[in-house]
Amino acid sequence: MIHYATRYVSPRSRPLTESEKVIRRTAYDLKIPTPAAIAVAAPLMAVLLDREPCWLIPIPSSSGGTDANMALCRALKHIIPDARIVVGIRRVHPVESSCARRRRGLLGLSVEQHAFVRCCGPMLRLPVWFVDNVVTTGATLKAAHLAFGTGDGIAFADASSYALIRASRFGCVNQRAHRLDSRSTMRLTNANRG
Repeated sequence: MIHYATRYVSPRSRPLTESEKVIRRTAYDLKIPTPAAIAVAAPLMAVLLDREPCWLIPIPSSSGGTDANMALCRALKHIIPDARIVVGIRRVHPVESSCARRRRGLLGLSVEQHAFVRCCGPMLRLPVWFVDNVVTTGATLKAAHLAFGTGDGIAFADASSYALIRASRFGCVNQRAHRLDSRSTMRLTNANRG
C-alpha cells in the first residue's frame, strides 16, 4: 500500500494555487534536501505512521544515493522515537531518473528497471515503510517491496494523474492519505518563507 501526505499537481495540467505551488517546491526541495522542505514534509508524513514502532527504509535515488531520503527518515524518527532506520535496499547499478525520462517523452522506469536488491539481514518484526519524496506511478515503491520482500510506501506527495488506475493496478488505496486543511497549508507556506 502507498500512503502520501499531499497531492502534487503539475503546472502543465492547469494554473496552480498558491498552496499547490508550495507543495511542488517542497517536493523538489526534498530531492536536495533543504531543511525547510524536511521541516514541512516530515510532520505531515509522520501523521500517516500512527507514531508506532516501525522500520524506515530510504528509497535510493537514481544514482543509488540515500542521502536525501535518509534525511527525511531521520526527521521522521525525531517525531517517532520508536522508529528504526535501516538502509535495506540498494540499486545494483545507477538508472536514469524517471523525471529525466518523462522530460524526453519516455515512460518512467518499470519495476525491473529499478534494479533494487535487499542489502540487510534479518530484522525485528515491525512494520516496514519505504520513504520517498514523491510517488508517480508506484513502480519505485513496488520494486522496493518486491526486492525487500515486504513493506509499504510513504511519500510526501502523490504526483499521479491516475491515482484510481494505480490503486486498482497495484491493489492499494490511499485511504489514510489526507488533504491539506487551511492549517496545513499555512504551515507549508510559513515554512517555505522561513
